[in-house]
Amino acid sequence: MSLDRYVSPAELKRLLSSLLAVTIFIFLFAVFAFVVVPGLRNANRPSTADALNPPAGEWGWLDPTEFPAEKGHVVPPIDPATVMSPNPDLLARGNALYLQTCASCHGPKGEGDGPAGQGLAVKPRRFTQREGWKNGTRITDIYRTLEEGIKGSPMVSYNYLSRKDRMALVHVVQALGAFEHGPEDPNALRALAGGFATSRELIPNRIPVSQAMDRLTQEFRPIPPLVADSILLQDSLADPARAALTLTGTDQSLLVRRVTAGIPGNGFAPRVATYPPETWKTLTSALEERDQK
Repeated sequence: MSLDRYVSPAELKRLLSSLLAVTIFIFLFAVFAFVVVPGLRNANRPSTADALNPPAGEWGWLDPTEFPAEKGHVVPPIDPATVMSPNPDLLARGNALYLQTCASCHGPKGEGDGPAGQGLAVKPRRFTQREGWKNGTRITDIYRTLEEGIKGSPMVSYNYLSRKDRMALVHVVQALGAFEHGPEDPNALRALAGGFATSRELIPNRIPVSQAMDRLTQEFRPIPPLVADSILLQDSLADPARAALTLTGTDQSLLVRRVTAGIPGNGFAPRVATYPPETWKTLTSALEERDQK
């Protein structure tokens, strides 16, 4: 069948030209949508923060609770001159601590872009900006934040660090912001320095949280259910296993209050609430005899 019967050569040429133009348009649109636009998006995307490389063999990078086990000791008073102003040794210690405990949230340069902080509801503080600091930007303000944390935010207390280590972090955090941090309160500064000079610091025994959890797991012993070896106990118990948990660590003098307050979820039958004093004495004696067996 020839198209000449339906379309003239001139009309056919015009239709083919239109089809070619539409095809070229679709091709160009596809190139723009799938190649050019993604390229523009990637070009405008902020650069990835520098990789965080904590010092080899050090603790506490993304988890400050994973510190090495340490025997408790007493730190004697410190000369305030060695910690109140930055010095090379203090800054070196502070930079190492910052990478271990702070950079994961606040970023290696203090821009608040650390990988661990991306999913937090309250974004980490940008140390490079003066605005928004909850406690202030002075030495005493930052030291207070490290000592107490900030309630209602992911910023926890870092009082597990020694006072000298906290001061090392204070100077590093201040150095990340190239702005005027404001005049210090002479009285607050004097009090902080006086604490270093006059008081000793007790560092308690400590182990990492993971090790403590392992020890708790190893020490756990399931509590056997109560054995109702008397008619009174049989009438009193609804769930022997829960009743055993209820009685764990309970002083006999508090038995009545502990049992009646949690009925029936604590494993005892509701009827025990109606027991007269004589029955409670008998029940207490039965439980004491059971514990001695």
